[in-house]
Amino acid sequence: MERPRVAVYMPAYEPQKAHIRAAVESVLAQSFSGWTLLINDDASKREDTQSHIRDFLSDPRITFRQNPQNLGIGGNWNACWMDASSANGTSPSLPTGVGGMGEGVRGVRQSSECVAFLFHDDLWEPAYLQKMIAALDAHPSAGFAAANHTYLKEGEVPAAPFYEELHAFVQKNIEPGLHEHHTFLRWWMERGLKPNVIGEPSFVVLRRSLMEHVGSFNDSMVQFLDSEYWARCLLKTDWIYVAEDLGKFRVHPAGMSAVNEGLGRGVFERFQTLQTIVAGLPPEARTTGKSALVNALSGMIGQYFARRKQGRTISSHGSGGLRSFLLRHPILLLRALFGSTRKKTQDHL
Repeated sequence: MERPRVAVYMPAYEPQKAHIRAAVESVLAQSFSGWTLLINDDASKREDTQSHIRDFLSDPRITFRQNPQNLGIGGNWNACWMDASSANGTSPSLPTGVGGMGEGVRGVRQSSECVAFLFHDDLWEPAYLQKMIAALDAHPSAGFAAANHTYLKEGEVPAAPFYEELHAFVQKNIEPGLHEHHTFLRWWMERGLKPNVIGEPSFVVLRRSLMEHVGSFNDSMVQFLDSEYWARCLLKTDWIYVAEDLGKFRVHPAGMSAVNEGLGRGVFERFQTLQTIVAGLPPEARTTGKSALVNALSGMIGQYFARRKQGRTISSHGSGGLRSFLLRHPILLLRALFGSTRKKTQDHL
């Protein structure tokens, strides 16, 4: 049997039966046949994930695995693409600058050329893998490709309008085709790494060699870990934007993006990511990076007080690293506070 070119990983946690079955069926419907699928459940308790997809397991390309204990979002993403020995309750190591053992990752499976994630509640169009692999084949300098996609709303989700605005922003501001990584990363950093113009992992295909070089997802993060990973990738490689709508991201009240936003998680993670990326920039580019840090800190201060004023929850997750940074860089804090105050005055006027 010819070696499959794409390993598809489906991290799952408490999946609704209809959602996960639809996701698997969208993989089976792919016009590109050179794939394998691992469904990796993160120790679900309420839902019997294996029972939901049992009849699909007769297909030799599809495998089910369950973590012996819950690893969390990033931990499960890492357990998917790492060797099975990594799913033993310990988190895979991170590269230098994020904490861990340096460049590369031990124990990575070598069975496929590319890696694609599909969350258990998202969907691919039948041409998704074919179009993405064709884009990577056409651009050898690119380490990953990202596809445009639509948002499938179910139920009442307060953040739903954000996704519509994001879709419109990407269509307006991101040109189809190849993007040189230094130029694009500079543009994205000037915007404070927002919004997530590359998109959710369900619509990104990566070369495995790039992932081995970049390392694991930062599983200490709960909301910004995909943007953080794309930013680390952009320190090393170009990327391709495939402008066709090739999938659907399901927006529903139980989705982790909606839950995390409602709890105010990730407020500090964008700043944490900028610190990591600035540390990885060549010296001549760090001036731009420091300006991005000040702007992000100013925006974060405003976001913090806006949520407090609205009576909305603010998670302290990630704030310890911020406090440490501010103690080391009080001048940057003063610049950020001045910028935040000036913006409030302009808004009031």
